[in-house]
Amino acid sequence: MTHLSSELRTLVYQSVFQFGLVIQRELGEKKYNMVESIRKKMVELRKASDENSFQQLNTLYRQIEKWSTEDRTHLAHAFTLMLELMNACENAYRSYRLDQKDHTSVAPKSKLPSAVIYVLTAHPTEARSPQNIAVFHLIQDLLQQSLVRATNIKAEFSLTASESEKLFHLLELAWHTPIARKRSPHVKDEAEHIYSLILRDHVLLALLDMESHDVPLFIRTWVGGDKDGHPGVNEKVMRESLSLSRKRLVEVATDLLRQVQQSLDYTQSSKLLTDLQTDLQKVKKALSQIKVLKKSDAKRIDSMHKLVHSFLGLYTRSFGVEHPSLLQLKKLLHIFPALVIPLELRESSDVLMSRPLSQPSLVIDRMLRLLADLSDGGDPRWYVRGFIISMTQKPEHVIMAFKRQRLFLKKRSIPVIPLFEDAESLRDAEQIMQVLLKMPQIKSAAKNDWGARFEMMVGYSDSSKESGALYSRIAIATALPQLERVCKKAGLTSVFFHGSGGSVDRGGGSIDDQIAWWPKTALDRYKVTIQGEMIDRSLATPSIAQRQVQKIIEYAAKGLTQKSQPLPSSELKKFSGRVASYYRQTITESEFLKISERATPYSYLNLLKIGSRPSKRSGELTVKNLRAIPWVLCWTQTRVLFQTWWGVGSAWEESTSAQKKALKASYKKEAVFRSYIKALGFTIAKVEMPVWKVYLSQCGLPQSEVDMVYASFQKEYQRTIRAYQEITGEKQFLWFRPWLGESIQLRSSMIHPLNLLQITAKKKNEADLLRVTVTGISSGMLTTG
Repeated sequence: MTHLSSELRTLVYQSVFQFGLVIQRELGEKKYNMVESIRKKMVELRKASDENSFQQLNTLYRQIEKWSTEDRTHLAHAFTLMLELMNACENAYRSYRLDQKDHTSVAPKSKLPSAVIYVLTAHPTEARSPQNIAVFHLIQDLLQQSLVRATNIKAEFSLTASESEKLFHLLELAWHTPIARKRSPHVKDEAEHIYSLILRDHVLLALLDMESHDVPLFIRTWVGGDKDGHPGVNEKVMRESLSLSRKRLVEVATDLLRQVQQSLDYTQSSKLLTDLQTDLQKVKKALSQIKVLKKSDAKRIDSMHKLVHSFLGLYTRSFGVEHPSLLQLKKLLHIFPALVIPLELRESSDVLMSRPLSQPSLVIDRMLRLLADLSDGGDPRWYVRGFIISMTQKPEHVIMAFKRQRLFLKKRSIPVIPLFEDAESLRDAEQIMQVLLKMPQIKSAAKNDWGARFEMMVGYSDSSKESGALYSRIAIATALPQLERVCKKAGLTSVFFHGSGGSVDRGGGSIDDQIAWWPKTALDRYKVTIQGEMIDRSLATPSIAQRQVQKIIEYAAKGLTQKSQPLPSSELKKFSGRVASYYRQTITESEFLKISERATPYSYLNLLKIGSRPSKRSGELTVKNLRAIPWVLCWTQTRVLFQTWWGVGSAWEESTSAQKKALKASYKKEAVFRSYIKALGFTIAKVEMPVWKVYLSQCGLPQSEVDMVYASFQKEYQRTIRAYQEITGEKQFLWFRPWLGESIQLRSSMIHPLNLLQITAKKKNEADLLRVTVTGISSGMLTTG
């Protein structure tokens, strides 16, 4: 039985057929037959046992190893583009289906969240080149239009001859477009890429339409403001990032005014036209004067706001209704008051404490000085919405950040935001906040300058890296209500900023499962990072972008009407502690770290060109030195997804009958455990042990050691499967989303050849091939790291 629609299956089949014609044309009949033969073998592997799969993959690996570099590159190119094409088909179909449905919210207005805030980051997780992304946007648009066309004429879906020709042409372009970057991007490149996605006309206008609903949507970014561990970020880069978004947003505003001008050209009343034209020219002149960011930019912005408000009022009085384009301009200025995407600054606590305030010589000091210059005469929060202190472990860390920003901004103040991101800081967060909110200066700033709110960020990546995904979630679920109470006692509303990524290990998952266990203040002001490749996936089309926001509003509104979630039960905490114990015991072993370095792509991260930030820290490979996101990338690439499930099986097996009974009850009653278990099902459905065995067998370690390591992984994985099935009472991993289970199964074996090519690329040090395989595997897994 299939759970995927016939339209989607036809769309994928016919699109892949066209791509086959491209391969034939580009590589010739012989090489096309080679690619097609491997594809058919991968289809057959879907029903094979693990041992059979390993034997066949190992045989194929030995064949590929003997090929020429050119042939390996062609194979990687073919399978990577095929997986991207499948993604484009799914996105096109999803957008098409969303447009067919009525998504009117039924939530009562009194229970709606007060805001939705997206913070766009460029952590090194977008593996595709900007050119590749742009071509596949065109493919996606074409496929969506073909689905709409078939619906409009009430015909059974099939690509027309004309659509097939257009698709063939775009796939030819894709073949000749670089798949992966060949050089590391600068921060400017990352900013340009992100702004090209979020500020595309049709996406931006769709988000502006959301602004007309009852919940405001705000966009911010770390690109150009995230100094933490990034040698490439400074005050010049900060100005550059703000300038790039300013340029684009001024273009949008100018285009909206052009539409108003066209309307005025129709009018016959000279008196009416004269007054309106005069005011319109004033607004246009004000816009032209802010194209370049200069000192006291905020004064010019403030003048421009007043002129827009005056003109909007005159137009409305003249015609009795707001011009649609002026209404959009009004929304644009609400979301982006200074016509920039506001940044958020971030610096590590140890750096902040390394220089006394009497010697403000840090790079972050120069960035704060630039903020003071630009915002002179206005609100600094138009340009920078907050100052995040990573690795906050003491009240003194936040106090130092507060004093530094006050040193430059004087009485004007931006929120200082402690980031609690490891087990220790999450455990001590309540005590840290109690000390901070007893300080008159900070409490006064929060009440008078920050809207009687205090914002705190919680990070999933580092806590997951050091203790595993379950312990990370339980630690955060324990800390949030405690922090909420501390703020409430001080007369403040808590705001929780969730630093989550695309993968389960980094807090990712479906929106309803992600927020099901959050306290009400976290639901009221929903704020999350959208990182790396998830920016394009979340904003792929206007329909997807809008539906994403609508789902957030619906699920948050639902949570606001329900009872607050209780703290995790003692039995669940004990279980997560046992899981974390097994996890830590494994990752701190020198032999395990040696395996990680030799079997995964970790040692080759310097060859990847997917982010401006260094992919790994220098020095000996230790858990402390690991960068969390590249660490997740390695386990995603090797198809193990280690952090989400390791230790669960052993901890479950050693539990007593009474403990198991209590945990089954927790699964039914506690949203945080239920959301984790569903994420666990999603993860183990994507694990491919035979692929991991090939990585191990080719890592250069003695066979006896390889066999021992693989046996330990296989044993823990099987234990985890049993635990999952006993806790849920379900045999299928994705019983709650069967269509997703089918989609994973269909695409999973198509990723295998790229894994074999990646192993070869590592051994032969073929950097270009390695980069393409990372991109292809990421596309197939729908996440990089």
